[in-house]
Amino acid sequence: MKILFMLPARSGSKGLKDKNIKEINGHPLMFYAINAILESSSYKNHKCYVMLNTDSQNYADIGISLGAKVPFIRDKKLSKDNTCIVDVIDNSISYFKDRQVDFDLFAMVQVTSPLITAQDIDNAIHMFEEDSQLDTINSVTESEIMPLWCNTLDKDLDMKDFISEEIRKKNRQELPVYYRITGAIRISKWNHFINNKYDWYQGNVKALIMDNAHSVDIDTVEDFEWAKLLLKRRSKND
Repeated sequence: MKILFMLPARSGSKGLKDKNIKEINGHPLMFYAINAILESSSYKNHKCYVMLNTDSQNYADIGISLGAKVPFIRDKKLSKDNTCIVDVIDNSISYFKDRQVDFDLFAMVQVTSPLITAQDIDNAIHMFEEDSQLDTINSVTESEIMPLWCNTLDKDLDMKDFISEEIRKKNRQELPVYYRITGAIRISKWNHFINNKYDWYQGNVKALIMDNAHSVDIDTVEDFEWAKLLLKRRSKND
């Protein structure tokens, strides 16, 4: 199969400045997601193009040194705080469509998920190898918070019926398992994805269940420190 792996990496992060290239355990953050792809069996067994979509020449240079390709620098108008990821996806796919280059799969991998592994990548691609009817996969992980214990509050902070009586009488072990979207890996068939206007939830869609420890998404300093700790723990176990 021909697979386009696209990794979005905007330079204008405000929550954690330059988080995508911030050094974590000896490597820039984006190293981990790029390396997971390059070390996967899928990369070795299929025709893969690993593309960093960035608005920064500095980020591009770093990405290239790590093994990614940067065929163009993203326009600044697509790098604002309110830029929709769909526009970034269109920016990437249009580059290849304009050059009449097609793929079998489009995969988006977050550079802010440094705990992702080559095995996670392989597990995702394997789902398409096993099921020709599959259109899309989205990575999920078991929710750390039980949604049935959550609710909204009004201005009076009244908690009447905050949790239903039925739920209050049950232990956590008796409640269903809930999963949350991680965004770490999303993959869709190329033509299906384009025809459905880059909607990850159209057609035959299945979940790729990832380990909770692999699903850390870095957005804050606290996320960064937690990821650093987990990476150190992993390196000691290797």
